[in-house]
Amino acid sequence: MAPAEQARKSARVRRKQVGGGELIQQLNEMVAELIKENRKLKRQVDKLTARGSEAASSAVERSLRTIQRRVQRALAAPVKKRGRKSSGAKTTRRKTATARRKKTAA
Repeated sequence: MAPAEQARKSARVRRKQVGGGELIQQLNEMVAELIKENRKLKRQVDKLTARGSEAASSAVERSLRTIQRRVQRALAAPVKKRGRKSSGAKTTRRKTATARRKKTAA
């Protein structure tokens, strides 16, 4: 036998066999724990679903307000937009400003 096989075999722990009544009791406890956990998870899912729908509804409201504002602007009297000032034919560079010295009293 190889040393690895011996280590594996010696690492195995044999569990005590449980009788029928004790086994049923353990299973009932496990089932009760699972039911409790399931209820808890269902409550969490309900809370998160409610939060998600609130967030979704606020996003829908925001987008509807944006659409309404755009439609109102489109239907309103056309407002003349100010364009950019066109730069004239002059393209001379500005002189850089120099700091002025303070006159000291003599």
